[in-house]
Amino acid sequence: MKFKPCIAALLMLCVYGRLQGQNNFTITGTVLDAETHAAIESAEIIDSARNHTLLTNANGGFVLAGLSNGQYINVTCTGYLSKHVIINGQSNLVVLLTPSVNQLDETIVIAYGKTTRRMNTGAISRVTAATLDKQPVSNPLAALAGRVPGLLIAQQSGIAGSSFNTAIRGQSALDLSLSRNDPLFVIDGVPLESGNQPSSQLTSAANNPVAISSGGISPLNSINPSDIESIEVLKDADATSIYGSRGANGVILITTKKGKVGHTEFSASYYTGYSRITHRMPMSNTNQYVAMRREAFANDGLVPGSDPFDAGYAPDIMLWDTTRYTDFVHLLEGGTSRTNNADISVSGGNQQTSFLIGLHYHKETTVFSNDFADALASTHINIHHQSTDGRFHLQFSGIFGYDHNSLPVTDFTRYINLPPNLKLYNTDGTLAWQDSAVVYAYLGNGDITNPLALLQQHYLSINENLGSNLQIDYMLWKGFKLSLSTGYNRLGVREKSQIPSVSIDPNTGALPSAAFANNYTGSWIAEPQLNYTLRKKRHELSILLGNTLQEKTTQQNTEYGTNYSSDLLLGSIAAAGDISANNNYTNYRYTAFFGRLHYSFADRYVINLSGRRDGSSRFGPGRQWANFGAAGAAWIFSAEKGMNKAIPWLSFGKLRASYGTTGNDQIGDYKYLNLWRNTSRPYDGVSGLYPANLYNPAYSWEINKKLEAAIELGFLKDQVMLSVDYYNNRCSNQLVGYSLPGQTGFFSVVKNFPGLVQNSGWEIVLTAKPVWKTVHWESNLTLTVPKNKLIAFPGLAQSSYAYQYAIGKPLSVIMGYKYLGVDPTTGLYSFEDVNKDGWISSDDYQVLGHTGPVYYAGWENNLTYKQWTFSIFFDGRKQTGVNYLNELSAYPPGWIYNQPALVNTRWQQPGDHAPVQRYTTGYTDAYTAIGNLAYSNGKYGDASFIRCRNITLNYNIPKRWLQYCHISNSSLYVESQNLFTITKYKGSDPETQNLFVLPPLRTLVMGVRLTF
Repeated sequence: MKFKPCIAALLMLCVYGRLQGQNNFTITGTVLDAETHAAIESAEIIDSARNHTLLTNANGGFVLAGLSNGQYINVTCTGYLSKHVIINGQSNLVVLLTPSVNQLDETIVIAYGKTTRRMNTGAISRVTAATLDKQPVSNPLAALAGRVPGLLIAQQSGIAGSSFNTAIRGQSALDLSLSRNDPLFVIDGVPLESGNQPSSQLTSAANNPVAISSGGISPLNSINPSDIESIEVLKDADATSIYGSRGANGVILITTKKGKVGHTEFSASYYTGYSRITHRMPMSNTNQYVAMRREAFANDGLVPGSDPFDAGYAPDIMLWDTTRYTDFVHLLEGGTSRTNNADISVSGGNQQTSFLIGLHYHKETTVFSNDFADALASTHINIHHQSTDGRFHLQFSGIFGYDHNSLPVTDFTRYINLPPNLKLYNTDGTLAWQDSAVVYAYLGNGDITNPLALLQQHYLSINENLGSNLQIDYMLWKGFKLSLSTGYNRLGVREKSQIPSVSIDPNTGALPSAAFANNYTGSWIAEPQLNYTLRKKRHELSILLGNTLQEKTTQQNTEYGTNYSSDLLLGSIAAAGDISANNNYTNYRYTAFFGRLHYSFADRYVINLSGRRDGSSRFGPGRQWANFGAAGAAWIFSAEKGMNKAIPWLSFGKLRASYGTTGNDQIGDYKYLNLWRNTSRPYDGVSGLYPANLYNPAYSWEINKKLEAAIELGFLKDQVMLSVDYYNNRCSNQLVGYSLPGQTGFFSVVKNFPGLVQNSGWEIVLTAKPVWKTVHWESNLTLTVPKNKLIAFPGLAQSSYAYQYAIGKPLSVIMGYKYLGVDPTTGLYSFEDVNKDGWISSDDYQVLGHTGPVYYAGWENNLTYKQWTFSIFFDGRKQTGVNYLNELSAYPPGWIYNQPALVNTRWQQPGDHAPVQRYTTGYTDAYTAIGNLAYSNGKYGDASFIRCRNITLNYNIPKRWLQYCHISNSSLYVESQNLFTITKYKGSDPETQNLFVLPPLRTLVMGVRLTF
């Protein structure tokens, strides 16, 4: 029995060996995409027991030894949800990773490429199609208002098709007439050469009726927002420097929608609705108006009378019917605008070829009359093809928009201050031009008229916008890709304006007139590029080299015809009795060489270097070339070892910074040449020439240096995301109009000046996705706190800008007399006499604030419950702006013009404390005081506002209801734009800040979407 212990020991050794074999084995595995089953390279395989990490190879494979049963491994990869796998004796393992929907891994478009928010080193904001589609607007810029930190958008008028003011991170140019401050717009890789500059040459209701040089028709109105997949706003040097001089003021990238692989899909949508003005400033009624006029005469020591040669001549209250009342605000802008919008598209394809074709129609009438309307028809085509081996790619996109905009010649809002007892019709139903033998045109400033005649004056603008891009890529060999991006953009604008005899006061003796204009801008661009990409273990390197060749040609002409013999001939310039014409031709050429190096290690450390050498035909010999560059870096510190254990509630953390330079050549063409123009009219039958510009080849590029630092944080598995950016941009070598003695024949010449403008500020973005059981809630808050400052301007006090700018103050500085209120003794506006000389003059000017925004913000909330989705968006602005008192210098209370009801709180007797001075009828001391008000801070007030910019309620019809109709998806929705505004602003609207400009409209629509 001695052998029994030996047998027992042997059995124990066998069992021990068997157990050791089960707890020390090797597995071979593959990591695949759960949706496409494509191999995932560089996925991390983490051995939990030994804290050992390895990466998958190019085929997604890995080998892991020394494993034990019951142990687990963690598989992670950027862009995918992590997965825990328990080891249970497997020798071969296939791990399927589900793509992550984390917003950090969403693709964003950058200059000449794409990246993700996680790996991005620049300041880029993104607005997606989901945001654009729920806003009933015709211009993409209207959909961006308040949604992008650092981007300030202000609507200039409520007229359909009117333009927007756009600025990214403030104004950097001292002289906007020379150096434009608009961002660069790029659509599918092709610059929109017209940019945000109004495309119109003739004046219309879209122009500011008081300052017709501002406003106009927006060229972006011919782009259908429904065709857009995303809009990226590039702000810092890292994001924009590779665009060189074109990106000095930021870049807005518009990417259109593309076809999706799969079965052929038809989509259609339609909405209809109406619009009305958001806010009306109440005007005085006839009783108040008559009382104002009588009081004004009494203040001036005059007695109202009906004698035109008497100083107290007042036909409006002595001869006209003082019981007649017309609410001109309601009559002229109280109508309803109708909107109809339809979209239809078809898309589909396979892995090799996909396509999308879309058609769009939008029509929007005006609140003045439904006879005026802006109608847009557009089409969008996108085709993508790749070879079976994936080495060759071809992408073509094209858009064409035909915008037919019929408007009045003048914004009717200009005439809301007409006397409320003005007679509009004669007894026979014809338009009245006089009352009691008193001709309207001879009263006031000569602008009293019958506003209903404006309905007969017509302006027409036809915009044809063609944009196309062809992108060809070929993989030469592994890692090397050769690309060619070419594009063509053409904007053609035809305008005509007609003033027929029926709209002209017959007492003036004027004859019918017409104006015609054509503006054609064509631009082509070609950009060959070579890309090299290397991915090795935890390293990723990308190098881009490229060249830009671009040419832009502009042809413009305007023709004005007067003294037509018949309204029937207004369509022909040749039929005019008197003709004046103008034409212009410019050619702009631009070339550049650019490069970018991008390197990342372990998806943790990122560096991005870019450079560009620009050449522009807008500068003289020896000044045409300039170099620009930038460096950006990011550190994803949340990916460091042990960070998730040390700070478990911090799911993402990144620090990034950038510094670089950009230039600016947006100064117009031929400014350095000695230019001549033809006289508008011949002398003795011979046309003449006159000098228009001095030869000056010495000026060169403005330089914009940009510094940026930011931190991006994610909390609670990225349910809460916070981004805080600080930027500091400095623009030097400023281009200004340098004053010249009048003896030279010119008042100024373009010159580089050592002025220095700084734009700095903070941008904060907070996104939260609270988890509820039945309701999905997403909240987004953006806040921008900008600061603009003039750092240096040598010789400012002796320059023509002395009363426009101040060192250490914003470019929007308010300089003028310090307003002290209404003097209780005299009843006149009073101002501080700084030098105590007893006179109010320019020597008493002071710095009294600024009109730039103190901060602006946007707040959006989206809630989804079962089939219902509700969205509400507010944007707000803290600012100072001009109020209704700004208009009083040209139309003093007491004159033959109606006034806002607010002026009834006026001074009447000594001791009164009132915001409005005493009434006057003529050129008295009260008139002088109100003139001084126009040069003081008295016409400014709080123009801050919070506007409910958008509300959407959407119902997704259950699919079980749709299957019988062969409809895959359908929804019904109600949308509203500019629903209400919270403000203390004393005026028409705090955004337009002009009593005589149509304010933004409140829009309500209902619609349906279908997908087959």
